[in-house]
Amino acid sequence: MTLQAIKNYLVGRGPDDPLVHTALRLKGLSAGYQVKFVDDRISLQRGSRRILLKKSAYVQVPITMECFDQFFASVFATERDGVSELDFSRPGLFRYKRSGVELFFPDIPEEDSMDAYTYWYTPQPGDVVWDVGAHAGCTSYFLAQMVGPTGRVFAFEPDEHNFECMLRNIAAHKLENVVPVKKALAGETGTMDFVMDGTMSAGLYDYIRYGDKTKLKTVQTISLEDACREFGSVPQYVKMDIEGSEVPVVQGSAEFLKQHPIHFSIESYHWIGDVLTYTLLEPFFPTIGYEVESSNKFGQMFTWARPKNATR
Repeated sequence: MTLQAIKNYLVGRGPDDPLVHTALRLKGLSAGYQVKFVDDRISLQRGSRRILLKKSAYVQVPITMECFDQFFASVFATERDGVSELDFSRPGLFRYKRSGVELFFPDIPEEDSMDAYTYWYTPQPGDVVWDVGAHAGCTSYFLAQMVGPTGRVFAFEPDEHNFECMLRNIAAHKLENVVPVKKALAGETGTMDFVMDGTMSAGLYDYIRYGDKTKLKTVQTISLEDACREFGSVPQYVKMDIEGSEVPVVQGSAEFLKQHPIHFSIESYHWIGDVLTYTLLEPFFPTIGYEVESSNKFGQMFTWARPKNATR
């Protein structure tokens, strides 16, 4: 049995299974974490810092360990009995360290990844930009400040739980230049099954690695070209974090992208089968006349692409 087959087997046993608990505790020990299961929550602690997850988020324990330091660098923690704690086990407000802005999230907040997203291109006042995989609207908020009142941010989020949080944040911060789009950007316009679990890992079932079939819902999908036609404009910039769907989105838009240059910033550490998506994006972009770079210098693998004659 391969390592991936073992992981799939464990995920299939569910969050209450003793074997799953043992596997995650051992995974934690190997990385210097104490992993505890208490009532309906999971505790990950390293030294004097602790993150709490809801029990149903057990598949996110490994990635939370990988991003542990980034979470503490992004948002303020609460001090409890000498321990700095981030409670991601329930919906709540989180305040970002660099900006001081408070945003509401259904559970795990998005990291402040704007340095990575703007590594090759920083949106300018008046730009039309897309936040694809907007989650609760963190990136949409920061993009909205960049493009200003004359610009527009189209925020794609098909998960109904995340979408409601995004609407709450748009209203709270009076983001009149953010347009919420309750559709999934995909390779084709139509409908597809979507794992609607109210987390950052929500995504189209065909591409998500550990999709929970009990949380499938049919959502509207739209291709990049059709979205441009519907909105009446081509964006200068697209941020994308859509759990593997980034590959069919860009590959299905090859001819359109040759004629309509766009700057891309893509989180590309997602798996399609046995390969990470950056290994598929890197060889694709040069075939349509784009420069491309992938790097994990910001903590996770990102891929940036732009037409060869574009400026930073």
